[in-house]
Amino acid sequence: MIEQALREWLTECQLTPETSVLAMIALKLAGEFDEKGNTSTAAELRKTILEVSRQLNGTAPEFDPLASMLQR
Repeated sequence: MIEQALREWLTECQLTPETSVLAMIALKLAGEFDEKGNTSTAAELRKTILEVSRQLNGTAPEFDPLASMLQR
């Protein structure tokens, strides 16, 4: 679920070599989160997505699939 949404978002982005590596890490984390649902994986995934977005835009991310899940 998260992995597919992330993959769709990334296909719309112009990735540099650096952001491509981060994107691959994020996709791997998303797959692991979808499979196991560990909160530690969610936290790392969120940080990685934020970093990809910062490098692409230099701004806050438009896509944060875990924000609502991580709120108490």
